[in-house]
Amino acid sequence: MPLYEIEHSIPLDKSQRDELAQAITHIHTRKFATPSLFVNIRFIDANSRHNYVAGKERAINRITAYVRAGGTRTTADFDELAQRVSETWDRVINKDGTRSKERQLNAVFVLGAITTGTENGFLLPRVSGTSSCSYPLLISMSKHLFFVSELMKFGVQAGEDASWLRSNAPKFEELAKQGDADFIELVEEMQSRDDLSV
Repeated sequence: MPLYEIEHSIPLDKSQRDELAQAITHIHTRKFATPSLFVNIRFIDANSRHNYVAGKERAINRITAYVRAGGTRTTADFDELAQRVSETWDRVINKDGTRSKERQLNAVFVLGAITTGTENGFLLPRVSGTSSCSYPLLISMSKHLFFVSELMKFGVQAGEDASWLRSNAPKFEELAKQGDADFIELVEEMQSRDDLSV
């Protein structure tokens, strides 16, 4: 559901990318009761872009989080998220004790920018208000094409994802039974976490 973009001017090897991605996924999923399958992280080599701060071109390390705001999520929640992500960068990137300006994380921006979308073929929970559709809805994914003809309620506010998970659990379980590795992991995670239990 969120998208984290990690722009880095320092080289990050696969183990550093993996550790950052896993840590940020853990932070977000535990903070906002979100399944891991729906946390997206993209690494961008900032050296291939032109970044300016204070009107001057600079090498930067920056993390931008595009999230769903509203519902039960407060500014304090997002402040804590930004702080924990920043601490994670420092722990992963400077674990060998090498601290320098080049390795410093310059900024963490948390933007409440996701209003709606689809992910893995499922309409995301809404930020506010409620809506429902009672007509057949065709959902297309790279691996799957199926119809959802039952009444779908997708008007859940951010922070109330458990009801969205409950309403979609039968489809998640069906995809898991069909052997989709992503949904096998999702169902296992939903069964193992109290905050995601259906």
